[in-house]
Amino acid sequence: MSKRLSLLLALTLFTPTTLAGGAGAPPMTAGMSTAQMTNNSDVLFMESATISNLSEIATSRLALQRSTNAAVRAYAQRMITEHTMAQAELNRVAAARGVRLTNKPGPEQRLLANKLATLTGPAFDTMYKRVQVMGHQMTLDLIMAYRTIGRDQMALSYAARMQPAVEMHLRDAMALPGQ
Repeated sequence: MSKRLSLLLALTLFTPTTLAGGAGAPPMTAGMSTAQMTNNSDVLFMESATISNLSEIATSRLALQRSTNAAVRAYAQRMITEHTMAQAELNRVAAARGVRLTNKPGPEQRLLANKLATLTGPAFDTMYKRVQVMGHQMTLDLIMAYRTIGRDQMALSYAARMQPAVEMHLRDAMALPGQ
């Protein structure tokens, strides 16, 4: 093994964190959210709620582009408006706590959005309904779980205020046209 390769390997393997026995959090890098570096339930809730809000906004924008159904389009516009407001409120909570949130939906949500982007008409409406029901049910489950373990009063208050809206969004999604 060449000296250069040996040195590179040593530098890679023996970072200050490694030399300290692995203790300490990795340094914050541009684009990383706080949730990527902690297991704190309050931070994880804020990150998960952000992913949900951003996903609802993104898929609903697709609905405005790809659906011709008036009910689907009206629901989509309402989701964009309400989830944008919900995210603005959550951004204020996170900023007050020094939490950096992600700026895009999670990989699972992006894959579903990619699938939606390939559809139009009734096929789109059916898949959009499925995505909305699934997403809102997951978010409702998340809120209910978080409200039993959360500690941050601002985040808990946000969750309590959002729960009735998410329940209504779920009911309305179930009533959308499609299977």
